[in-house]
Amino acid sequence: MVNGDRIRQAREIRGFTQAELSRKIGVTQGAIAQFEGNLAAPAQENLDAIALQTGFPIAFFKQRSSLDFPLGTLLFRARTSVKSADKNLVRQYGRLAYESVEKMETLLKGVSLRLPKYSENPVTAASLTRSSLGLSPNTPIEFLIDIIEKGGVLVLSVAKSIDKHDAFSLWTGKDLQRPVIVISAGGPTDRLRFSVAHELGHLVMHQKIDKAIDDVEREANRFAGELLMPETSMLEEIIPPVTLMSLQKLGGRWKVSVQALIKRASDLGIISTRQYKYLFQQLGARGLRTESLVNIPLEKPRAVRQMAEMIYGDPIDTKRMASDLNLPPAMVDEMLEKYAEKHRRHYPAGERKTIGIGKLVAFVKKK
Repeated sequence: MVNGDRIRQAREIRGFTQAELSRKIGVTQGAIAQFEGNLAAPAQENLDAIALQTGFPIAFFKQRSSLDFPLGTLLFRARTSVKSADKNLVRQYGRLAYESVEKMETLLKGVSLRLPKYSENPVTAASLTRSSLGLSPNTPIEFLIDIIEKGGVLVLSVAKSIDKHDAFSLWTGKDLQRPVIVISAGGPTDRLRFSVAHELGHLVMHQKIDKAIDDVEREANRFAGELLMPETSMLEEIIPPVTLMSLQKLGGRWKVSVQALIKRASDLGIISTRQYKYLFQQLGARGLRTESLVNIPLEKPRAVRQMAEMIYGDPIDTKRMASDLNLPPAMVDEMLEKYAEKHRRHYPAGERKTIGIGKLVAFVKKK
């Protein structure tokens, strides 16, 4: 039996509207709607045409639907410029990656989750999160994504851009007990780190939304600020007179942008509103208001590729992996490219420095 949900998933991943897919395969838009709603089954020639146009194998369309993979914090951005079609596209990419992980996890034992749930105060929530993840309360986090993955949060990377936040998060799986952060490639590295910390804040604090969305986003930003730049340390290390040069040096130590440090210094009362404006004016005069003065290495998640290596060998047998996952081989190659290789933790701009890290997450093969 053909699953209409899979037709819709493949269509949205390829960025087709129902009308566009209908024209490509020579049926009406209403027919596509019926196929996707399981109100009518496509004839074999129609299914073959859908497979050809989307690039997915026939077996993909005969799979059952998995557990729901909601929009998560993408719902918070309903009032932004992100189009509904773009949200659906990136959600379907994330869903596809998550389903691939689910299939691989039938052969592996994962790690236990070490993430608190605390919604009373963002600063306290960030402190509890550092403690739960085994971090000291006032030292820089060198590799944020590594730490999150070791703590049991699934970090998925997709080839499609999301929005200026570079990430979204959700709770999914059985009884909605699986925390997931989906990141997109291509954005500035400092912004990605802050976005990941922001989404971690949503996972910790916002399982239920009972307040205005603007308040929810402010809380996640406060969480991210405290997680990456703890107040105690900032009060000791941001020493007047505060200059772009002193903040640039500090940003390299804490792996955050100068802009983030200016904002943090203002929030903590270390600099005045006048100083805050002056520092940003200096950045603007240099054409650096949205550019980073700090060279922060690009972090990639590792766990998904590690799972694939444990099951399909190293180098990964991508053809066998694609066959098992009912995916196009090119899509598997594209998916794996977004994750760190075995001996690389980060990817500095302009170079490929190799760092031997071996296994990241303590997966064990099931007997």
